Parts: sequence; C-alpha cells; structure tokens
Amino acid sequence: MAHRSIAFVLVLAVVAAACGGGSDDVTGGTTAIPTPGLPVTYEGPDGAVTTVEDASRIVTLSGEFTEIVFALGLGTNVVAVDLSSVYPEEALALPKVGVEFRLLAEPIIAAEPTVVIGDEDVIPTDVIEQVRAAGIPVVIFPTLTTIDAPAAKIRQTARVLGVEDAGEALASRVQGEIDDAIALAATADTRPRVAFVYVASDDTVLLFGTDTVGGGLMDAAGAVNVAGDIGIEGWVPLTPEALVAADPEVIITASRGVGTVGGMDAFLALPGVAETRAAADGRVLVYEDLYILGLSTRAGEALRQVVLDLHPELAP
Repeated sequence: MAHRSIAFVLVLAVVAAACGGGSDDVTGGTTAIPTPGLPVTYEGPDGAVTTVEDASRIVTLSGEFTEIVFALGLGTNVVAVDLSSVYPEEALALPKVGVEFRLLAEPIIAAEPTVVIGDEDVIPTDVIEQVRAAGIPVVIFPTLTTIDAPAAKIRQTARVLGVEDAGEALASRVQGEIDDAIALAATADTRPRVAFVYVASDDTVLLFGTDTVGGGLMDAAGAVNVAGDIGIEGWVPLTPEALVAADPEVIITASRGVGTVGGMDAFLALPGVAETRAAADGRVLVYEDLYILGLSTRAGEALRQVVLDLHPELAP
C-alpha cells in the first residue's frame, strides 16, 4: 500500500471514529445516472466473483476511485466515500465509511449501496466480508502502481459500472495527458537528483524508493530518484544519514505531512532534510496527497506540473 498517501493510515484514521453513516437520501433527491452496460460479472484478485446489476448507489473505498466515478459522470450515484476522498469538492459532503486502511462496516451497509468499489489495499478484510455477507456486491480491483495505472483503473471501473464507452473516452484522454507530460520531460537537458520524502506522522518519515508511485513519477518526470539510486525498494523509514548521502537537489513531499510537522520551516528542519542541498537551496516541492499519489484522473496534470517544477526551463 505504499503507492498512495501513507498518511491516511496514521493521520486520517484518527478521525475515522467521527465518520457518519448513510442517510435515507444521501444523493439529495437527484436521479441516479443510468448504466446501460450492466449486469457485469467480475473476478477480483481476491478470488471473489461479483455480479454488479445496479450502479445507482455506489460506495467508493478510496479517493482515487471516487475521482474516477465522478469523472465518468456517475457522481450523482455515489452515496458514501472514504476519508481520503477529497476530490472533487462534491465528495467532501458525502457520508464517510472510515478511511481505506481502517474501514467500518456499519456506515457502508447503512448507505444501502448497490455496489462497493475498492482495491487490494482496503482493510480490514473482515469488513469486506461483512458487507458481502449483507448481500452487497463488493468489487476489489488489483492495486496498480505504475504510470500506466490511471488508464487501467479507469477502464476497469467503467466496465463494472456499465459505462465502458465513457471509460474508454476518459482513459484515452488521461493517458494522452500522461504521454504528453512524459514527452515534455524527455526534452529536458538535465536530470535533477530528487528524493520523495513522506511524513506519515510526527515520528514516522518515509523515503520512497523504486516500485512506488513516488519513484515512478520521478522516472517519468525526467529525474533521478536518489533512493532508487542507492538501492532502496518500496518505502522505508528515513534515516538522516541515508538522505544526506543520497544528496538530493530537490525534495518532493505531500502537503498533509508538512502540516503534520508544523509547516515548511519545521519540515526543512527535519533531521537529514536540513543537511541536504535541496533544503539549502529551498527546492522543496509540495503537492496535495491525492493529487500526487492517487494515480487517478488527474495523473497527467500532476505529472506535467512535476515536470515543469523540476525543469522550469521547459515552461512555455
């Protein structure tokens, strides 16, 4: 589960107890959008075979799938979301079902969904089994972490919701934006040395190596991932010595973690960070968590922004 906002495990979970349940009319009385391609049967990586017959009441278990469902034109059908669903703005007002890494069965069932969507990162798995035991179809997709993930996630989501044509159009647009950003990065003359530092909590700071969303973004953006350069795979607890030895020119991080430690000055003072060239030169790039790590509908936009921030000479 390193590919997404690790802070959701440790930060958002603390407010999971405040999650609301469903209501009798969480869609505000509006009409659900038809999904003509149903029914669809899907076999997930968990081995469960699910038949989706009705997508009029959707619960999404992570922010990336909330983005996708809304972008497919089915936002009216969404009746509850997890706490990582901070985009689009309309999702903020919907009832919450916990956070992806700490789900609650009761609010999911109370929302009376006709289908629930998540991926292998969702836990605890016994919550999923409780929801299925209540007769609610739950679709669990594989966890995808590469730069090709957005288009694949869009297509698989659209298929199980019965809107494949809309999914193909959206996936093609997003993939085109990603391809354009990669092509732009390829025109750069430099490959800056970059570290992706993620603050998960006050006492947990992570460094993203290869096989992570952070690592994949840096590769696509025409940068050298210093963690991968020193043999780090996945995400590991940051040691000041390792970061100083890696010598990043630029540090990328996420906004929630910067807020967790008390702001940018506090982030720059973190052991290891303070001793880097990136800190000395003030080259720290901060992005909203879901935007930079979600690998969803805004992935091409986010990648282009990273490319331009790392290679300002490419700005039009």
